[in-house]
Amino acid sequence: MKPHAGQKCRYCGRRLDPADPQHTRFWPFCCERCKMAELGLWFQDRYRISRAPDEVADDAAAPPPKRPPGGRQVPP
Repeated sequence: MKPHAGQKCRYCGRRLDPADPQHTRFWPFCCERCKMAELGLWFQDRYRISRAPDEVADDAAAPPPKRPPGGRQVPP
């Protein structure tokens, strides 16, 4: 996958250049150092997944909003 113009490295915030092969190779990071630094944060439990893999998000099972007879959607 290639970075889009204007995107930034997820770790250091440096702008990614789609023409730079290093940025394409380590996308969404600018270099291997940033990629490994972010991986280190995962290993240190700085990032966590907020729910168990088998849990469903609260809003996933919600019924779709009802529409009145005229077809216009009711504001929440």
